[in-house]
Amino acid sequence: MSTLALHNSGKGFTRKLSTFEQLRRFILAMYYRLAAMLLVFFFSSLSTQAAEVTLNRIVAVVNGEMITLHELRMHTASEMAHRGMDPNAPQVEELQREVLDSLINDSLIRQEARRYNVSISHAEAREEVNNIVARTGRTLAHFEAEMKAHGITMEMYTERVQNNLLRMRMSNFMVDRKVFVTSEEISNFYAENREMFQGERTADFSVIVLPERADVQGIYRQITAGTLSFEDAARRYSVEHNAQDGGLIRGVPYARLPPEMQNLLSSLSNGEISRLLRTTGGFYVFRRDAINEARPLTLQEARPHIEEILLAPLREERAREYLQQLRSKAVIDIRL
Repeated sequence: MSTLALHNSGKGFTRKLSTFEQLRRFILAMYYRLAAMLLVFFFSSLSTQAAEVTLNRIVAVVNGEMITLHELRMHTASEMAHRGMDPNAPQVEELQREVLDSLINDSLIRQEARRYNVSISHAEAREEVNNIVARTGRTLAHFEAEMKAHGITMEMYTERVQNNLLRMRMSNFMVDRKVFVTSEEISNFYAENREMFQGERTADFSVIVLPERADVQGIYRQITAGTLSFEDAARRYSVEHNAQDGGLIRGVPYARLPPEMQNLLSSLSNGEISRLLRTTGGFYVFRRDAINEARPLTLQEARPHIEEILLAPLREERAREYLQQLRSKAVIDIRL
């Protein structure tokens, strides 16, 4: 064989070897890429699991009942939003400890409530939320939007109300029976603080909230024509919480109403129905029922208010003592 032939054969052999080498390298590259992807997936999975483990980390155990980091962060964020606190403020750590202390107290009270078969149902809590909304003079949709703006969902707010109601019920059960005020103390307080009982201007009005899908114009025409009473329209069509009461909201302090609501009511006469008002929550129709001018309260009318004022510090002191007793007997392991 000639040198050229050998040279050409060598070239061919080299060319074949290069192609094989390229294929081998391609397969190795694909293998390493797949391995890298699997590693990324694996460590991402570990990272997600680690995040879940972190959130589910136990920060306190109260008589065997656990409080997780997730619960603590959620309630702390809610309280920060309520106070308008900057998340980066140096006081956040102190607030977190306050919230944890409150969660421990809530746990103790729940345990004590179970022991005495005392409970608050979700329905009771929702009813109280509706009462709170009514006292503010706002609609449920507006109230919910305000809570959301503060980072608080209605579920969180309802849970907070439920805990407060349970505290109150346990207070009635364990505390109130041990504190009292006399008629003489009530009379003396009334005589010394008459300026507190001058009364305030209040508003009675009714509201109907119609969803977008309703025949809004048709319903409104029937109401204004008098062929359908405001109360019946509320019961049939309103999605507001007080629909079954005919939409009535009574005795709201006028000064606490939003300025827009004050302007609306002042533009109407008693019994007059507003125009249709469109918002993101649907269509609203208001009726002014009465504006009640302020008048001084009699001693008899003021008595329940005075009792609450005088009992409040006594209840607070007794409740503090009661919680201290519960904590002294409890096994509390704080792991924060």
